[in-house]
Amino acid sequence: MKTNHLPTHGGRKSRRSFARAVLTGSLLSLLPSAVSAEAVDSEIVLLVDITRPGLSNTQFNQLMNGYATAFSSTQVMDSIQSGSYGRIAVSMMFYGNSSTQLVGIPWMMIGNMTQAQQFAALARNLTMPFSVSTANVGAAITAATLSFGTETGGTSNGFESTVQMIEVATAKNQPNNTASSTRASSSGALASGVDVINALALGNQANAINNFYTANVIGSTLSGVTPTSTTSPLNGTLASTVSSMLSETVQTGATASINAVPEPGAFFGLIPATLILLKRRRR
Repeated sequence: MKTNHLPTHGGRKSRRSFARAVLTGSLLSLLPSAVSAEAVDSEIVLLVDITRPGLSNTQFNQLMNGYATAFSSTQVMDSIQSGSYGRIAVSMMFYGNSSTQLVGIPWMMIGNMTQAQQFAALARNLTMPFSVSTANVGAAITAATLSFGTETGGTSNGFESTVQMIEVATAKNQPNNTASSTRASSSGALASGVDVINALALGNQANAINNFYTANVIGSTLSGVTPTSTTSPLNGTLASTVSSMLSETVQTGATASINAVPEPGAFFGLIPATLILLKRRRR
């Protein structure tokens, strides 16, 4: 019967070469596999309340024009390009009652003016969905949290980032009896990996909305970052308000991305020790 043996030519030298080959293969298997997700500085969900009475069709169009103007402004673009990667990912979601969350603009990357203008065109061409139910911002925050993907326990959205943010916009005051559940949803989102929740209170009820959102919606887990609830009338100043708000949000993500220090994987600790072992065996 024929028996296979390790090559004996060269004696120990051949066996050491074989051992090094096996060890090299083992080390390579520890390296992280390539992923398809695009690295960005931050991911932002724009949550918009579509319940009525709240925003009229005309006011909805004003808000969409505000977002379009903001993202295609040099102010916001400068903030975007100041991060480690110089790009962000954005999506827009509309919400109504507990079971109504509709994607208006799917996740897309913005890293240059061409992409910003593509987002602007999508925003300006959106039609306001019809919803007369009572808004449930808590359920909307939960849905937005999952949309970030793997960073917050959901399915990959094609992007990976250091910071996940939610920006809620509404022109309708939330019922006071929903304060506890809304606050729980906000806390749950922050515990799941969302880093900042900001709000934009619009129209004639802006002050009352701002009070509710300050107490129950906005929040931050980033050191030194204070969440904001901004008020704005639905008039010609809206675009400027949205631009300032989003520029600050994006700048927060850019700064956090620059300051982030990735933790080394375990295999980095194995490689130096293994090389020392090989070196000793060669002696």
